[in-house]
Amino acid sequence: MNLLLLGLNHHAAPVNVRERLAVTPNHLPDVLRALRDAPGVGEAAIVATCNRFEVYAAVDDAAARHAAMVEALAAARGLSACDFAQFACHLTTRAGADAARHLFRVAAGLDSLLVGEHQILGQVKDALQIAQDAGTLGDALGGLFQRAISAGKRARTETAIGDGARSLGQVAVSLARETLGDLNDHTALLIGVGKINKLAGRALIESGLRWLLVANRTFERAVAVAQSLGGRAVHFDALAQGLADADVVIVATGAPHIVLRETDVRAAMARRAARPLVIIDLAVPRNVAPNARAIENVRVYDMDDLSAVVATHHPVAAPAIAAAEAIVAQEVAAFLEWQREREIAPRIIALRAQAEEIRQAEVQKWCARVALTPEQQRALDALAASLTNKLLYAAANALRN
Repeated sequence: MNLLLLGLNHHAAPVNVRERLAVTPNHLPDVLRALRDAPGVGEAAIVATCNRFEVYAAVDDAAARHAAMVEALAAARGLSACDFAQFACHLTTRAGADAARHLFRVAAGLDSLLVGEHQILGQVKDALQIAQDAGTLGDALGGLFQRAISAGKRARTETAIGDGARSLGQVAVSLARETLGDLNDHTALLIGVGKINKLAGRALIESGLRWLLVANRTFERAVAVAQSLGGRAVHFDALAQGLADADVVIVATGAPHIVLRETDVRAAMARRAARPLVIIDLAVPRNVAPNARAIENVRVYDMDDLSAVVATHHPVAAPAIAAAEAIVAQEVAAFLEWQREREIAPRIIALRAQAEEIRQAEVQKWCARVALTPEQQRALDALAASLTNKLLYAAANALRN
C-alpha cells in the first residue's frame, strides 16, 4: 500500500474555505468509512482541527487514486463536483515519504499556526483512536500514526519547542491585551466550554482579568467551568446581558453554525454606551457572523487573524525548531525502514519457504540414492540447511537493498 495525503490547512486555505470541510466528531466515522470504501483505498484516518482537515489514506496507487479520493471526500461532505472544484487550488496533496514527513511535523507542532502548541499531539492521538473505532485503520496507517506520535513526544521532551505560550487560548488573550491594554478593569465572556476556552479562561485570569463570565448550551457545564476558574455562569438564553457587560468575548463551540449573530451584537452594543467590544472567534466552522465586523466599535477576529499576533508575541527560537526538525527526520527515516521491512517480509518468507522445500527434496533424494547411516543423514541435512541459510541471507539483503 502507498500513502496519500489530501486536505486543507491554514497555510493554503482561509477559514471560509476550511469551514466548508469541517466535520463534527459524531460524523467523522461515517466520513472515514466513505473514504475507505473508495476504489483502491485500504485504510483512512483524518486529522481534523480548527486549522486543518487532512485525510491520510493507504492506497494501491497514490497517483491513480487521487481523483477517487477527491470524489469520495466531496460526496461524504455533501458537495457537488462543481462546488468541490472551488477547493482545488487550496487542497494540499502529498504522497509517500512526503506525506509521512508532513504528519510527523504536525504531531511535533512544527506545522501549527502556533509553533509548538500543546493540543495538536492530543488531536493526532484522537485521529488514531477515531479511525480505529471506525474500523478504517490497519497496519500501514497504524504504524504511521504511532511513529508520528513518538516524534511529537520526543520533540516536546527533548527540545524547547513547547516552551512559552502554547495554546490558541493564550494567543487570544494576547490579542485582547493588544487591543484593550491592561485587562485588570475588564470583563470577559467565554461562549463554549471546550479545551480551547478553558485554556483561554485560565490565561485571562492569570493576566489579571477583573471578571469572567461563562456561557454554554448545557448550563451545568458552564457552572462547572466557571467555578473552576473563579467566574460566573451565564444561561445561554441570557447572552444579551453577558454581551453587554463584556469587553472581550471568546467564542469556541462545537456547533457547525453561527452562534453569535449580527443582531445579537448590535443589540448588545446599543446598551454599551460606545464601549469597544473585542470578539475572538476560535471556532471552525466560524461561530460569529462575519458581518458583525461592520458594527461600529466592534473588533471581530477569526482564526486567520491570529497569525500576526503569533509572529509578534509568541515566536519560537530557531534552535528549538531545528532540533525538532532533526527529530522528525530521524523518526521519518525509522518509519520508512519499518515500512520497507514490512513490505519485503512476505517476499522473504515466501523465498524461505520455497528454499526449504527444495532443500528437503534434495536431501531426501540423496538419502534414497546412497546408503547413509542416520548420523550421516543428519550431517547431510545440516550441511544443506547451512548452505541454504547462507544463500538466503545474501538474497534477503539484496531484496532489502
